[in-house]
Amino acid sequence: MKLIGGENVKIKLAGIFTAFICLAMVTGAFAATPNNGMSLHTTKTIKLQSNPSTGYHWVAEFNTSKVIVVKQSFKAYNSNLVGSPGIETFVFNGVKGSKIVLKYVRSGDAKPLKTVTYKL
Repeated sequence: MKLIGGENVKIKLAGIFTAFICLAMVTGAFAATPNNGMSLHTTKTIKLQSNPSTGYHWVAEFNTSKVIVVKQSFKAYNSNLVGSPGIETFVFNGVKGSKIVLKYVRSGDAKPLKTVTYKL
């Protein structure tokens, strides 16, 4: 069956449109998940007092298949004062209800000075 010119163009356009929609759906699915394929359901920011100049710092423990650290930073209360205490900030993304344990530890010490637990 031979198609007349106008119908042939319509079929080609329909094919291009279908390919575009499929590509958009696949691209959107990959953009919604990080490289490990974990779907993210919630974000949590945790701010804790810290003083790294004493050797102590916060260490996060969590299930890496359910939680990722998006950002970790420290901001001193007084940036002009060497050894100034400040705030250590963690930003986590992960599956809602996942547990995060933060321990305030010093290198070489077996026992943390403080331990706090959060849920996403």
